[in-house]
Amino acid sequence: YMEWWGEYPVGIHDKYIGNYRDVAFTWKVTNALASEANLTKLPKILSLSHGVFGIDDDSAIYPIAYHDKRTDEAVQSIATYKNGLEYHQQQKFFLAWPKTTRILLWSGFSWSSTSQGPPGCELGQELCTPDPVFNKAGKAACMPTPTSSPLPEKEAQKRQWVCEHRWTGVAGLIGFRKACRGLPVAQVPSTGEGHLAFKAGEKCLVALVKGTNDRWPQGYGHLGNWSLHGLSVGLPPGRYCDVASLPTRLAKGATSCPREVVIGSQGVVKSGSVLEGDLLAIHVGARLHHRNHHHDRRLRGAAA
Repeated sequence: YMEWWGEYPVGIHDKYIGNYRDVAFTWKVTNALASEANLTKLPKILSLSHGVFGIDDDSAIYPIAYHDKRTDEAVQSIATYKNGLEYHQQQKFFLAWPKTTRILLWSGFSWSSTSQGPPGCELGQELCTPDPVFNKAGKAACMPTPTSSPLPEKEAQKRQWVCEHRWTGVAGLIGFRKACRGLPVAQVPSTGEGHLAFKAGEKCLVALVKGTNDRWPQGYGHLGNWSLHGLSVGLPPGRYCDVASLPTRLAKGATSCPREVVIGSQGVVKSGSVLEGDLLAIHVGARLHHRNHHHDRRLRGAAA
């Protein structure tokens, strides 16, 4: 793909090189989910179809972050790991949004200066060997999934592997994207400013709650978690896994999930919630299997 910077395409470059890098798309997502203080404008993100005018989806690739837009310090309007939970919600939205064909996630290392290379290679070194991503025990030595916005300064500046692709929900949302990409989007009526839910086709649902930023407060404070009880979503009845809560992909035949949603016979949510500053995603292929109660009773009897 081409590192396109936003000019109107003349229509010949992609014939020889490939897709246009549409950097304006991530600016629009970041603005809608983080910078914008007016909660009534949140539903406008559902009309998002492109970034740069003149670049259609057939010829675009949409990066959430890119090397030449990084900043030494956290900047709310620029998507990097330094924004913590806000950034993670944006990357989850990238994966869950069904109107894009090609997206690019960012995964790499931290920096205190954008001139730095990976951990183990510091400024001034003529030769270096990067620190391994995996420790001697074979475990990835990556930053844990963030829970606040922005990251605490010490964590944001610490030299380490970040591995954004390993954060909670990413693997599960890849499965969601495979199941739901390309389906038509329809908003699900809901109450409460800062809450947004939409369906993709008749088998996929996404819901999110805007978060708040402790360094750049938007003025609306903490919105809290959103209980989906009573929300009419129209999906088939069943017990669903919120795939955006999974630490890895959904296992075949799974009977439980970190966060679950139960939908009744009329397509109304009986239980389930979205955490503040987070995103929930369910689809019919992520319905959980019934637990083997006879097997459970045998196990309890053996334990007794």
